[in-house]
Amino acid sequence: MPKDNKSSSTKTAFFLNLAFTVLELAGGLISGSIAIIADSLHDFADSLSLGLGWYFEHKAEKEKSNERYTYGYQRFSLLGALVNALVLVLGAVYIFYASIRRILDPQMPDVPWMIGIAVLGIVLNGIGVWKLRSGKSLNKQVMTIHLLEDSLGWLAVLAVSIILLFKELPILDPILAIVINLAVLVMISFKLVDVVKIFLQRVPEGVNVPLLEQKVLCLDGVELIRHFHVWGLTQKKLVVTLHVKTGDLTPARQKALRQEILGVFGDLDTEHVTIDFEEFTRYVEKLFENQAHRLDPLEDGVRNKVLRLAEDRHARTNCSREEALERAIVQAEMEQHKL
Repeated sequence: MPKDNKSSSTKTAFFLNLAFTVLELAGGLISGSIAIIADSLHDFADSLSLGLGWYFEHKAEKEKSNERYTYGYQRFSLLGALVNALVLVLGAVYIFYASIRRILDPQMPDVPWMIGIAVLGIVLNGIGVWKLRSGKSLNKQVMTIHLLEDSLGWLAVLAVSIILLFKELPILDPILAIVINLAVLVMISFKLVDVVKIFLQRVPEGVNVPLLEQKVLCLDGVELIRHFHVWGLTQKKLVVTLHVKTGDLTPARQKALRQEILGVFGDLDTEHVTIDFEEFTRYVEKLFENQAHRLDPLEDGVRNKVLRLAEDRHARTNCSREEALERAIVQAEMEQHKL
């Protein structure tokens, strides 16, 4: 889909859903169906969410990065998905309340009106699902779930309406409303979890951080990796940052090593990869520069081993530099004397 027309499907779905919500509310009031009234409130929430989604996607497509949003507006679409999910959850709470009240005081709805609105709902929501079917963003997936759920809900309303034509069972109307909302909560909960994971900068599914770290460590010249982070800017685009401690490399070799590291992440759809190089020896000496009185008496071979052990203990156990160095000296001396 061309970039300029990318949000047009969301725009079409929004106006279709908004127009039908108005008709649906009127029909629900006329027919007296709690299922239709409840679903009209749900569709109003959908319309609001679709409108936000349209705005956010349009913003992400048109606006570039700036001094306030250095990564651009790609996450605006993700924010739309979060609003969609939260609005649906709040709407479901009210629908449960209204349905329980109607179960306690059942009333027979106007069945012909229910059938007509159900048919119209199936057609319009089906068009909306068709327009959004190619959407790959998390926001569009959430909106597609909304409309698909609505289409299935209207099929259920149509089926119940046909039953009510032949048998007077008014309690079916609020029961159907509860069933529809349970389905909504189950389907949207999974997407809500996905949105929250991205906002919390969780490592995306399918990314094996230990394996990637090991691949980088196997590259010639890499001594150590610290502050290795992988997180999702959006559902698809990833950001990678890492500090690489190297041996004494020439500028040409460091440049080549950077390309090799980028190759490790070649299979990931990355938006940005930040690699910070620092010579390992200089790094550890700077880390323990205040402990020269403990390091200077050591032989060069033992000193280098102590520095490596101390850095590793300090990074992995979060103990103080002094404690890490003391433990490393003891360990190195024991290994030297084979104790």
